[in-house]
Amino acid sequence: MDNKFDGKRISYGLTNELFANRKGEGETIILGGIGTGSSRWARVLTRRAAHQLWYRLTWLLFPEKSTQVTGMAQTAPLHPPNQTSLTTHFEIVRNTDSHTYDIMGWIGDDTWWFRVDDHNARHLWIALDKALYPAGWQGPSTQHGKLN
Repeated sequence: MDNKFDGKRISYGLTNELFANRKGEGETIILGGIGTGSSRWARVLTRRAAHQLWYRLTWLLFPEKSTQVTGMAQTAPLHPPNQTSLTTHFEIVRNTDSHTYDIMGWIGDDTWWFRVDDHNARHLWIALDKALYPAGWQGPSTQHGKLN
């Protein structure tokens, strides 16, 4: 039986001071923070994985506005990753009792995860939003109307 947790698992624990930055042309995003025991960590994500994480956080953090926000955002294209060292998929589990989110990323068969409280989840969303949509949700091009 296939088990999605058969590979290596790395845990960063409760994380704060999260950041997300575009790398190069924006095809990859660097995500990181400070985990349990004050250890700094960083991972490289495909743009698609970063978009997936942003999208899921949008629905969890802003349910009343999520349809409008995600409808305006330009999405990342679906294409198979060509590097096995990149995080390509995310899953988020919300714990309503402790007001935390467990965020798990996949690199092939290996997984890594971290936990954030509601405050840091919102900071993560903002960082991802800026990294994915530096020119706004419509994408990099700006259209100007004709002046009369």
